[in-house]
Amino acid sequence: MDIFQQSFKVELAKAMGVVAAQDAVRAQKIPNPVTVTEGVIDAETWAGLITKRGADAQDYWKDRTLHPSKDPIKAGIASEARYVSQTKKALDSGARKKALEKTNLAEWGEDVESTPASSYGDGLKNKSKKIARKIAALQPLVEALRKAIASMPDTTDSEREKKMTAARRGMIVVGQVMKGVLTADALTRAISEVAK
Repeated sequence: MDIFQQSFKVELAKAMGVVAAQDAVRAQKIPNPVTVTEGVIDAETWAGLITKRGADAQDYWKDRTLHPSKDPIKAGIASEARYVSQTKKALDSGARKKALEKTNLAEWGEDVESTPASSYGDGLKNKSKKIARKIAALQPLVEALRKAIASMPDTTDSEREKKMTAARRGMIVVGQVMKGVLTADALTRAISEVAK
């Protein structure tokens, strides 16, 4: 009904003359909705926009992650010197500790509480091939260490203590082998040393 009334007023003004018509059209215009506000948007709005836009862009994120502009693994290897430099800088400045001091257990708990428990299981299911590949490499190393430790005597406290120390040292070497820092023969040498 408002549109009809406005149109009627404009047509009536036109019939009354050009000036009246222009005045009527000007009266019909919506005032400029732009208002200048200084400063940055408030923190709550800003955080909400990041969260909403990030959630809305999840399909785009997945597509771009599956179609990177360059090989991220090769790029990571190529930037090893920078990684070492930046890590050293962070350690020297105490950045990790400072970041930890800015958070708290309640906030951490809220993050966990708001995450569905299914996320953990879904994440593992989604990485099942990678997990199987890693375990296939890990299992024989752990089994070799187990056999070596099982063959060690354990009748005295000193022998049991030596066994526990050997297990710890052996698992450290296993971890280094899995990371590629050491080769598998390093575990064989470590096992022969701890089994003495």
